[in-house]
Amino acid sequence: MRLSFISGVALLQLGIAVTNAATSHQQSNTKGFPSCDSPIYCEGPLLRAVQLAELFPDSKTFPTSKPVDKVLSIFDSIGGSNATKDELRVFVNENFLSAGSDLNKLNMTIPKPLPWVNEIQDDEYKNWIEYLHQAWGDLIFEFNTAGLCDGCVSSTLPAKLPFVVPGGRFREFYYWDSFFVIKGLLLSNQNELAKGMIENFLDFIQEYGFIPNGARIYYLNRSQPPFLVEMVRAYYETTGDDSFVKKALPTLDKEYTFWIGNTTVSIADSVSGKRYQLNRYNVENTSPRPESYAEDYKTAYDGTNFTTTQVIDLFSDLAAGAESGWDYSSRWSKNRIPEVGDKNGYAILRTLNTRNIVPVDLNALLWSMESNLAEWHTKYGGRSSRSAKRANYYKKQANKRLDAMEKILWNDEEHMFCDYNLTSKTQAIEFSPASMYPFWLNAIPERVKSPKHLTHVFDQVRDALSKYPGILTTSLFNTTMQWDWPNGWPPLQYITMQAMLNVDNLLNKQNHKDDTILPMMYTLAERNVATAFCSWYKTGGKIPGLLSKYPGATDDGHMFEKFDVTNIGGAGSGGEYTVQIGFGWTNGVTMWLFELFPNMTAPDCESSVTYNLS
Repeated sequence: MRLSFISGVALLQLGIAVTNAATSHQQSNTKGFPSCDSPIYCEGPLLRAVQLAELFPDSKTFPTSKPVDKVLSIFDSIGGSNATKDELRVFVNENFLSAGSDLNKLNMTIPKPLPWVNEIQDDEYKNWIEYLHQAWGDLIFEFNTAGLCDGCVSSTLPAKLPFVVPGGRFREFYYWDSFFVIKGLLLSNQNELAKGMIENFLDFIQEYGFIPNGARIYYLNRSQPPFLVEMVRAYYETTGDDSFVKKALPTLDKEYTFWIGNTTVSIADSVSGKRYQLNRYNVENTSPRPESYAEDYKTAYDGTNFTTTQVIDLFSDLAAGAESGWDYSSRWSKNRIPEVGDKNGYAILRTLNTRNIVPVDLNALLWSMESNLAEWHTKYGGRSSRSAKRANYYKKQANKRLDAMEKILWNDEEHMFCDYNLTSKTQAIEFSPASMYPFWLNAIPERVKSPKHLTHVFDQVRDALSKYPGILTTSLFNTTMQWDWPNGWPPLQYITMQAMLNVDNLLNKQNHKDDTILPMMYTLAERNVATAFCSWYKTGGKIPGLLSKYPGATDDGHMFEKFDVTNIGGAGSGGEYTVQIGFGWTNGVTMWLFELFPNMTAPDCESSVTYNLS
């Protein structure tokens, strides 16, 4: 199959600047990107030596304590790449500050109480949600390099306004995480903080032409799932601030050109031969990711005989997997069965094919971007012919994408949207919550809206929830990668449950009731809040007068980024780092669930907890 990239002519005719547009698969899509040119935090002798020495259990970076020229001179004086591990340890201790030294934790007042929390009927849950409401204060930071010496450097991308970090090892804000954080902040009446986070992203687009994966210089060659339009819509639906939407429109146009210019592929329908344009994650990378340098290096070189081309392809697919947010998953790999003794999963990672997978979720998000931009240009673009052309352009693009999704990604027999594999020229007919994105975002072709299909789109969700007692699994493959079984992730629970609400509404409008969807959603909601609550309790969470501290617990209660679907209350596992605590998107999704279902009852976490489907 020959891949081709969309021309920028149509966008130029509309007066929308096209940047970074690749013209062939062989050209680097990073050609016009801002450069990660730091001699310390980007690919180079210093980064390579320090990261491969594995001085710390985590590859994340930290600011210098001396001017950069001085640091480089000292590095050369100890032998540079030939320095010993002990010499490198002394070098790092003497020339770098501790992680997070370029941040200020803000002591912002979190107002209480929240009126909707009073609707929660269970006292333990009500007090726990008040705790989560206040917990935002532990995750609010601002970048501040003022305390660094003249000439000292940090890996941070400066942001003007305060932000919420996910937690744990993540001391910077991330693109798609922030949508779920913002949903929680809006429920916590933190509208200005939510708005400020969106404004930081708009600033990034103006500065760099796109939104990087996260707010670090080493993320300047990739983005993450494009949730910015969803953030703006969520903020608008809460505040009614249409002036903010109008102001954001030109910048949202720029993000759209980034995705269309860098990730579009042309696919021929196997029956008609007609070509359709869809998008995939696409990063060109010639070296390990700085934030996971040692892990990527070992994946590429330990025990392999890869050619230079194979190594570069692997580094690119690793970076594209990180851009997808699902780093890593069987969705992107050719192999799904771990090799005996390969506890790090390197064998599977070496078969990544990320850039050749056309993902359901990305295309649903881009359809939503096109649809919203068409609506907003019509409503806020003024009466100029240019605004009308832009609105018309986005409407046509959305229609074309929906047609392409139906022809290329929809599977009639399985009643499911599937990823498409450009290598095999076939659909990947495998369940994951990614198939729920079109139903969440209403990216649903008319034919798919029939009860014939809508009554079956949750069949595999129901099967998974019947098989495992916890939250919804991320896949059905046990690969040891963290975006696979047995892990379930809060953002995917949100998307699945929103899809259930939308499908139920569609069926009701057609006077076709399905009495199984909302009860299944309620059960999934119960499992999610019970899992987060019990894991918090078993790691030391307590409620004075209601819930004593778990026997033997030494911490004060943790919210985890992911959970084990084989039980209620177990933290997730696998991947290239240990399960992280904090945790922004878990807090946001949990609050959303209680606003929907205030009648849930807290479980006895010390006994066997089950929530069976009705």
